Amino acid sequence: MESVTVEVIAEAWAKERWHGKDSSLEKIRAYLLADLGASEVEFWQCQQCALEFALPMRSWSANHYPVEEHSLGFDHLTVLNELAVLPPLRILDIGCADGQFLARASALGHDLTGIDFAAEDVETARLNGLNAYVAEVGQLGRMFEGASRFKLITLFQIIEHLDEPDKIFSQINEIADHDARLIIGCPSDRRYTRRLTHPQRINRSDFWDYPPQHTLRWTPKALEAFLRRHGWEIETIAYEPLTLIGAAAHLACLEQSTANGTTNGWRRRLNTLGWLVKVSGSKFFGRATGMRLLIKARRL
Repeated sequence: MESVTVEVIAEAWAKERWHGKDSSLEKIRAYLLADLGASEVEFWQCQQCALEFALPMRSWSANHYPVEEHSLGFDHLTVLNELAVLPPLRILDIGCADGQFLARASALGHDLTGIDFAAEDVETARLNGLNAYVAEVGQLGRMFEGASRFKLITLFQIIEHLDEPDKIFSQINEIADHDARLIIGCPSDRRYTRRLTHPQRINRSDFWDYPPQHTLRWTPKALEAFLRRHGWEIETIAYEPLTLIGAAAHLACLEQSTANGTTNGWRRRLNTLGWLVKVSGSKFFGRATGMRLLIKARRL
């Protein structure tokens, strides 16, 4: 069991300024206390599947969610490469953000719909001519009642945020076709930032890997058991490959950021070399991976 106080989480979030203009320690502390309803959070681990789950298991309220810059990662790009050679599919992207995946997949000839609870992101997507809607995942069944079912449903970097995953997957099953496929992208349980101690860690994980940002830390075994319970079977599991130089440069950048950007060029290069040695050891002896895990499943 891992226990962390709200004060420690608030200090880390304020230091990294993930809430943009609302990044003062006082504001973030207030957000955390309001959304969690507790002054301390715990992570417990299932002894069978190694899933780590938070108590209390509560996510950000929509008006407290942090400001994020969106980009397409390993999971998005892998799926786009596969969609390029498939006939047109009716696809739902849950957590579509500003619509970057929607735009790329639509350009390949697929019929895309996206939902997200962030109104500003959805507005950006709609201004770009994309079929996106402001909605909570729990509204799926009602929202698409009577519509054609989806052949593919994607959740990129979503499942780790959920506070009611069983309820949400019951909704997903209402709108998925009988032969639908499901794609889940989430943080890798073996990512190098969990295997190595670095300046942006809290206890056992990255500062962003705690509630109300992340409520669940998934493993392939946990996802397999969870999905099977909801009528899905995993077809493939893919970890993002670990690029040694890229990971070392990333960790050196985190270190410089923590030092308030005062590190000179030579010092930064030496730091990168030092991290390169550590990342290499973690890859070869600790089976460390890149940042993301990609799961593809079919409906049973």
